[in-house]
Amino acid sequence: MPRSLRIIRNLVLTVVAVAALATGFLTLTPPGLGMLASIASNLASGEGRTVRISGIGGIWSGPLTVETVIVEDGEGPWLALREISTDISYLDLISKKVSAETLRVGRIEAPRRPVASPDDGSTGSFQLPVDIDIEKIDLPEIALGADLAGEVATLSATSKLVATASPLRIETETQVSRTDQRQGDLDLTLVFAPEENRLDLKVEGHEPQGGVIANLLKLPGAPPVSIAVEGSGPASDWRGRGAVAVNEAVAAKFSGRHQFVDGGSRVELNAEGEFAQFVPPQFQALAAGQTQVAFAGTIRTDGGIAIEAASIASASLTGKASGSVDPAGVSDLTFDIRAAGEPVALSFAEGENRISLAIRSAEGSIAGTGAKPSLDATVSLASLVHPQATLRDVGVDVSSPGFDVATRTGPVIVRGRIGAAETLIAPLVPFLVGQIALAADAEITDGAIEVAAASIENDAIKASAAGTLSRLDGQANFDVKADVARSALPAGTHAVLGERVALAARVTRDAERNIDATDLKVSSGPLSTGGSIRIADGKVAADLAGAFADLSRLAADVSGAARFELSATGALFAPEVSVTLSSERVESGGYAITGLSLKAAGKADAANPAADVSLTGKVGEQALEGEARLSTEGGKRVVSGLNLSLGQNRISGDLDLDDAFLPKGRIAFELPDIAPLAALALQQVSGSATGSISFDSGAGGPSARIDAKVPAFSRDTVSGRDISIEAQVVNYLAAPAISGRIRAGAVDAGAAITALDVTLSRDGAWTGFDGGATVNGIAAKAAGRAKFEDGQATVELTRGGATVQGVAATVAAPSTIVNAGGVTRIDKLVLGLSGGTATVSGTAGDTLALTAQLARVPASIANGFAPGFGAAGTVSGTVRVSGAPSAPTIGYDLRLAGAETSQTRSAGFGAMTIASTGTFEGGTLRFQADVGEGGGLSMKGGGTVQTGGSRALDVKFAGRVPFGFLTRRLAAQGLALSGAADVSLTVGGTTAAPAIGGAVRASGARFVDSGSGIAIDGIDADIALARNTATLRSFTGTISTGGRVSAGGTVGLDAAAGFPADLSIKVADGRYTDGRVVTANFSGDIAVKGPLAAAPTLGGTINLGRTVITIPEKLSPSLSRLNVQHRNASGAVRTQAEALAPASAGGGGGGLMLDLTVNAPNQLFVQGRGLNAELGGSIKLTGPASSPSATGLFKLRRGRLGILGRRLDFSEGSIGFSGSLVPTLDFAATSSVNSSTVTVTISGEATNPKFSFSSSPAAPEDEVLAQLVFGRAMGSLSAVQIAQLAQAAAVLAGVGGSTSLLDNLQGKLGVDDIDVKTDEETGDTSVSVGKYLNDRTYLSIEKGSQPGSGKAAIDLNVGRGVKLRGGATDGGETKGGIFFEREY
Repeated sequence: MPRSLRIIRNLVLTVVAVAALATGFLTLTPPGLGMLASIASNLASGEGRTVRISGIGGIWSGPLTVETVIVEDGEGPWLALREISTDISYLDLISKKVSAETLRVGRIEAPRRPVASPDDGSTGSFQLPVDIDIEKIDLPEIALGADLAGEVATLSATSKLVATASPLRIETETQVSRTDQRQGDLDLTLVFAPEENRLDLKVEGHEPQGGVIANLLKLPGAPPVSIAVEGSGPASDWRGRGAVAVNEAVAAKFSGRHQFVDGGSRVELNAEGEFAQFVPPQFQALAAGQTQVAFAGTIRTDGGIAIEAASIASASLTGKASGSVDPAGVSDLTFDIRAAGEPVALSFAEGENRISLAIRSAEGSIAGTGAKPSLDATVSLASLVHPQATLRDVGVDVSSPGFDVATRTGPVIVRGRIGAAETLIAPLVPFLVGQIALAADAEITDGAIEVAAASIENDAIKASAAGTLSRLDGQANFDVKADVARSALPAGTHAVLGERVALAARVTRDAERNIDATDLKVSSGPLSTGGSIRIADGKVAADLAGAFADLSRLAADVSGAARFELSATGALFAPEVSVTLSSERVESGGYAITGLSLKAAGKADAANPAADVSLTGKVGEQALEGEARLSTEGGKRVVSGLNLSLGQNRISGDLDLDDAFLPKGRIAFELPDIAPLAALALQQVSGSATGSISFDSGAGGPSARIDAKVPAFSRDTVSGRDISIEAQVVNYLAAPAISGRIRAGAVDAGAAITALDVTLSRDGAWTGFDGGATVNGIAAKAAGRAKFEDGQATVELTRGGATVQGVAATVAAPSTIVNAGGVTRIDKLVLGLSGGTATVSGTAGDTLALTAQLARVPASIANGFAPGFGAAGTVSGTVRVSGAPSAPTIGYDLRLAGAETSQTRSAGFGAMTIASTGTFEGGTLRFQADVGEGGGLSMKGGGTVQTGGSRALDVKFAGRVPFGFLTRRLAAQGLALSGAADVSLTVGGTTAAPAIGGAVRASGARFVDSGSGIAIDGIDADIALARNTATLRSFTGTISTGGRVSAGGTVGLDAAAGFPADLSIKVADGRYTDGRVVTANFSGDIAVKGPLAAAPTLGGTINLGRTVITIPEKLSPSLSRLNVQHRNASGAVRTQAEALAPASAGGGGGGLMLDLTVNAPNQLFVQGRGLNAELGGSIKLTGPASSPSATGLFKLRRGRLGILGRRLDFSEGSIGFSGSLVPTLDFAATSSVNSSTVTVTISGEATNPKFSFSSSPAAPEDEVLAQLVFGRAMGSLSAVQIAQLAQAAAVLAGVGGSTSLLDNLQGKLGVDDIDVKTDEETGDTSVSVGKYLNDRTYLSIEKGSQPGSGKAAIDLNVGRGVKLRGGATDGGETKGGIFFEREY
């Protein structure tokens, strides 16, 4: 045998021997079996998975057994198989076949789900490595943990399995049952043979309440569940269906179809049911109500998918998708999901917090060629709510021009918008102003996210960042910039900042999470600062320096600049800190502050703080020195050596600080001149103060005793004098309670406060107060108690009151006011208001919720604030205030009873009842009102009034207005108007230029002019209101004495223009009579033009027809106006007197102007007292109606005069007007008597006509009259003729008294008295004469024209008021008597 062959033979034998020895060692010896278990464990383990196998036995003798197989992941064991035994055939293994009659696992433990293992890069394809044929698989105990089954559950299972690798064929039958106290079973039958084109599947399962399936699905109450799935047929076109029942009712049904197609599988799926109960609670809103799901598409073997149609429809949303994604071809997938109605609300737990979002829609597309298609997606949210913040109207757009979904890399562009944002984090509130815009442009690579630009912007901040974030170790490197509006920062910083604050820094983070901020710069207005900050390994190192270039920003009368430096090194929460503030020169309050230096150095350790503080400089020529030391010794913190001196001003003290930094000690101050100290604080204050503050602590908490006297102080517009404070404040941090007294001689703070004196008393946690002051001359007092505890202030008012403008306001009942968290709550604050009450309740803070109940509050309260308003009545109802204090919403429901004002009274209205409701919100008043009055006034309406912006009006009222309200005003002019008008009124336009519209209609009204006796009956009027003009569309009426009147035209409703009018009035067939003197027929056309409120003009023509003027037989005696003066008159009498008082003369031409022509060409008859004449002519009336001017002439057409049967014919005559309304008469009548011609002349003013008698030849007037009447001389007349002559003279004179003729007769007869009397009822005339026989005796004789009318009387004055009187008639009748008279 060749040597080479021997070597090969020996080598093979050696290998076989070694293999045999190794196999024997591994399978026959305990150490070998242990090593075999270890090898098997290592082979079965992988990344993220550890398998431990132990107790292998029975390899060559008996069944193969394994004591345990335990599978672990990063969180520990998740699967354990115990007591495994099988009679596997080793010879079959040689032919790649696993065959056994039985396989038994005594116990399977699965407490939880495994942690997902890292992607191993497998394609997901399935191929059996060997054939399997196990006749019986016995699993008597399967223990599932609550993480898997929803509760701890124990199962048993039996099965058989036959599977071949090539061709692939799997056939199994499995039965599973619950073996614990629950019941339930599941049967599975499966035959899968692709080469045979066969797939048979049948699953049936039933579980009672509390089963595994119900717990896994987290169905409420874990109800009974049944499931059935069945399908059979060729695998190339397989169809199946199934259903799930809950509580024995079908909850969901589904059907499907699978088809083999070129390059993949086509799948159809349709399902419907109430799926909300099967999905996690946070997603149940998506499947609300009955839900339908449909899918039809192809899943390709190369990883692509083509969706023919996919849809979902529920009560809350609808969604659809179509298109394809092809990593090697063209992708064109689109999807669109939208809320069916209101946004879909979802809620998620994040630790202890819950995040809620309301989805409006989501849509997007995947399009392009190859493995990196372009992505576009848009999501719209109505809101996103976190316990600390709320975002509203959120929109996010995400796009990528080429994103590799497989590797999750590629460019990403994000744009976002937030309509409004709110937060409970107070420092962030000012930054969330207006809409917020978000943007980011980034590139995602395998190892990092490279942000080219990211920004956030709104009205308060503009911030941007650019840099890189590692996806591997978290390292970051970013350049950050921000531009912040000053308004978003605390108000205390505004004085030192410009309108905007600019910030820039470079921020880096290394793999150990250390952070560096370098090139840090902050600038705003006069402030600039820069430096760096590093936080690493729990330590901080910071260096900052800056300057404030213009101190005038802090106060108007301050100038100068300051510098500052800060450094910190050491432990993050206990660094060594050094701060320096310095300034070379500052001008403040009239002082020059030079060489100012404030230094502080120490340790910022909350447990053991330490610092040395020094202050030096000069204020004017006064040296400034200050020092203090904070130290910690034995756990005790001490502020020692506190001293501040400036000139004669001194502040000194020592304090001990406990663990809560509460002080104990005393600080004394003596400040004879506060001004330089105030200048150091950049303030302007003058005055002086002395006193001390002592701090202490005890069981009741920290306390402070304040003793201070302020003789005088002044700051800006606030000043005071003689102020003293003696107060003990206990527990001043948590619930301060104060006892003591505060007094002030005077304080001027916009209101003049004098005699302030308040006594404070401590009652446990309460502070009682009782005191008063005079504010602007008004004495006010209040008493009650207050408490400040846990951030809550409570005030209880027990009594109080003040009188303002005559209105007494008192605290009518004890009430409580509480302020907590910036919200003030008022609990029934009852205020007594001059007999009425106002009860206020509710809260006031960021929002208002206040209610005021008014009960019988006198409206006269307004009179003290509006003199002359004259309000009366009472107000009751409710007023509610809600919304933000800056823009509150006010609602009211009020009723005014007996409402009156001086304006309504002067207009003639009586007491009214007004009911009104309305709201005031956003500058707009919306109201409804109902107005009623005892005289019949009734108006209803309402509308809107804008108090801001355009100040638009939209008000409508309708109702009935009686004319009775004009009674008093018309009565003063001798006028009366009865009836009522129906009013429909609209007011539009603006408050500056209101546009009035509507209509006024009256029917059956009556107007009376008592002075003229004219009445207009049946007045019908129709007035249209539009475009600020009142148009008299129709006006008709009947004149009571005859005729009709009509009118039309317009009146402008412009008060500034005086209500310009253009009216025309027409009178037809008019007749007028005063019943005694004048009777006239007339017609006319009259116009009223010009401003009614100023001096309108009444013009036109009045044509007189037959007109008769009857001269009365006796003129009335003249009456003088009585000058009546009221003394101690009541208010009602004074009001009436003012209303009836005649208008004062003058006034600059106001009132009605006349331009009237009165025509009477003929038939103007003047009759009476022997006169009968006809005249004709015209007159012109011009000027103001209060004093018109009349010009014109009425000439005599014909006429005669009769005296005692004697007729005289007028030869000429006229009535003329020369400006005055009193005409001038000029008449002459002649008659021939005997041989004489007698002429009677009537001349002079009509109010005092002169009758003269003349004759030719000439004779005295009494002789002329005697000749005219009797044709005889005066001396030959009898007594009766003399009486007739006297009667004729009286007729001509028109009076019963003396005339020149009677005087002549009295002298000729030698009597003391002569009188001619006319009886007003019978018209009989009598003549009486009287004569004193002596001083005490008077005789009178009277004789009339009727028989038996003669009588005589004699009076005898006895004295002392006693008189004797006797008399006799010509009929023989006599009488006498005694009379007593006395003047008083």
